[in-house]
This record gives sequence, structure tokens and C-alpha cells, in this order.
Amino acid sequence: MSGFERPEPSLRSSRESDPEVEFQIDAFVIGLGETVDALQDAEAAGQLALLRELSERLIPRARELGYESLSDAARQIIDACFDPSPDAARKAVESFTELSKRARRGHRSAAP
Repeated sequence: MSGFERPEPSLRSSRESDPEVEFQIDAFVIGLGETVDALQDAEAAGQLALLRELSERLIPRARELGYESLSDAARQIIDACFDPSPDAARKAVESFTELSKRARRGHRSAAP
């Protein structure tokens, strides 16, 4: 077996064919880079209260726009903020980051 790993599949919104949320999905996915940056910055600075607040805002928005897995990942960040392990929050943010990359790949603005 080679050392080549296949990337995880693209993540698509369960509401991507709903014209009522098309532009909201666009804005959400395009803004994921800034969202991830804010989460990573808060985690790196040890600002767990800010990290929880940012994640709490993400949960309903991601779910509303059909990104249940991103909503679940944001919930895991909140849970990790209460975990005594010093690596828990970092790992949860990394998981959200990976999912957000998959969401950007699955968005219609991504190059084919």
C-alpha cells in the first residue's frame, strides 16, 4: 500500500438546492476561512470563553444552512473547552478546520 491518502469527500449542505438559502450558504461558506482563523486564534491564545462564544454562534447557523456536521463539530469545541486535557480544544478546532475545508471543496464556488 502506498503512503497516499485519499482526501475526505467534499461536504455539501443538505439545503444546497433550496433557493431561499442559496446566498446565505454562499456567504457562510466563503466566510468559513475567517471563522476558522478566529477559532484558531482564540484557542492559541487560551481564550476558552471566546472560543465557546464563537462556537455557540456557529451551531444554529450551520444547522440552519444544512451543515449539521459543522454544527456538531462546533458543539465538540464547546465540550472540549471544559475538558481538562490541554490538547482537547486544539484537537476540536483542528477537526472543525478539516470539516470546513471539506465544506469549501463541496461548495459551488470551488474549482472543479
